[in-house]
Amino acid sequence: MSADAQNFYIILILSTLVTLAIRIIPFLLVRFMRFPDWLTTFLHYLPLTMMTALFVQNIFDKKTGHLLPLINFENLLAILPALVVGYLKNSLMAVVIVGIVCMAALRLLH
Repeated sequence: MSADAQNFYIILILSTLVTLAIRIIPFLLVRFMRFPDWLTTFLHYLPLTMMTALFVQNIFDKKTGHLLPLINFENLLAILPALVVGYLKNSLMAVVIVGIVCMAALRLLH
């Protein structure tokens, strides 16, 4: 194995470990902490606001020269079943899975 390939794999492994540590350590620390009630209430609504921001961002397309954003109907058709599942199941994972499957099906048919 060449030195360049070896350096690449070392950097890849180290960056993977750093990424995992950044994403996992906060979840481990939260288990041992007690948050104030106002922060717990705020964090309760955070997933909903994040999903809303992602939905709105993907429904509308901003085109240069247009005053109003255009509706992306392909994304809208994938989002609608995901919203229904989210309302019925109250599961973020179910929403993500349904959205991915619907988007994949639309792209396959398109």
